[in-house]
Amino acid sequence: MITAKRLFSVVVISVFLTVASAQDCSRTGTVLEDDTCDKLSARESVSTFQLADANPSINAACDNIFPDEILCLGLEGKDCTTVTVVQSGDTCSAIASAAGISVATLLANNPNVDGGCSNIYPDEVLCTDSQIFDY
Repeated sequence: MITAKRLFSVVVISVFLTVASAQDCSRTGTVLEDDTCDKLSARESVSTFQLADANPSINAACDNIFPDEILCLGLEGKDCTTVTVVQSGDTCSAIASAAGISVATLLANNPNVDGGCSNIYPDEVLCTDSQIFDY
């Protein structure tokens, strides 16, 4: 049985964690009806990886985001706003070249992408900034 004191402690801790993470958040966005992580990322100019990094509660399938939910789009010092939406047939080399960056920079800013770039997919949003962010 949850006592009032225990419930109060849980609420205080939850509020503290929410405020603490909000202080590190550099910008936010609201989930729209029928959004996926990729749709939200493309609309808000945030990489799919960065969205997940800033919101650890989002599951791998990204099926636990809901309309009107406010999500953190970037953390202080780790907020890439220069992005590219992957198209069918894209390669890391082509994406990096079009963005004027090296493949090494592309991979550094998208740690979810493997070294061979074999796991990118259409509609994924990648950070294509020339600055390397510390993930």
